[in-house]
Amino acid sequence: MKKLLALILCVMMFVSVMSTAAFADKPAYGPHPDLDTLPLAPKQSAAANEKAIKNAKENIEFMYGVLAADNAVFGTVKTMDSIVGDLAKAMFADVDTAFGLTGDKLESNTKMVMRDYLGSEVVRYMNKHVGDFSSHSTTLTVGGAKISYTGRTTGNGSPIYTDAAGNIYGYNPTLKNWWQAPAGTTLTQAVLDNNGDRVGWTVMAAPAATTTWKYDPAKYATTFAAAVENAFNGKEGAAAIQALMYNLYAAKVWDDVNDELDDLFDEIVAWEDGTQILNQYHFHDTGINGFDNGIWDPYALLDNDFYPNTISIPAGILAP
Repeated sequence: MKKLLALILCVMMFVSVMSTAAFADKPAYGPHPDLDTLPLAPKQSAAANEKAIKNAKENIEFMYGVLAADNAVFGTVKTMDSIVGDLAKAMFADVDTAFGLTGDKLESNTKMVMRDYLGSEVVRYMNKHVGDFSSHSTTLTVGGAKISYTGRTTGNGSPIYTDAAGNIYGYNPTLKNWWQAPAGTTLTQAVLDNNGDRVGWTVMAAPAATTTWKYDPAKYATTFAAAVENAFNGKEGAAAIQALMYNLYAAKVWDDVNDELDDLFDEIVAWEDGTQILNQYHFHDTGINGFDNGIWDPYALLDNDFYPNTISIPAGILAP
């Protein structure tokens, strides 16, 4: 404690001496010629440094946010693709060949078609909801000088813009073109103008437009998750996936039934044993009204292409 008190007293004495010396009368000296030529660092502005610290903190937070968002999006994509893979694999697990393709090829094609569909739905959703995770601002410049909307309009309703030098510009929403007022035109004069009766406007090229986007990583990840959810479970998305799965299952059933019909046909041929029993019953006679262009066949449904509706399968699934 004694040492601490002694240290505090020393500091107080030092400060008191410094403060006294600071206000003591002393002659004015010019800069020392040697010291004046030293490569000194420029003086630092406290306000500038505080701004730099604030910006650095915001950048760090944004970078961590981006990392978290990208990890979340990647995890969602992996989960989505796992579902796609499981559906395609289960659909063709027992199929050797169908439509001239192997089960493995049909499985691979199905995954490609589903990825194409789901990815397109996600992109459409993200484009539609871009405002949920981003904001943007547009800067207009004329000859490199920024122009800003004044909040005022001319008599005919044209918005008035101005730059730092006081030049006046206007946009005519009816003609959809830009005009510039003569040098020296005041804002008041432009406001009072009606269809060019007070100011001699001249047509000009449209200002250069630069749009700056700002993104929120957390909101982006949330919107992406919603897009995937919509692709799978939204009214249209769920119906599309169900329709695809049902038609693929119909194709699988077709393959299974086709094998069974082939076995049945072989059984019939073996049963007839070359005696043409069906012909003796006139079941294959021509000229009798019935199925197959006048040929009545009790086994007409042996035609493996006989089904009431078309099986709607995307062409990509049947690609060789």
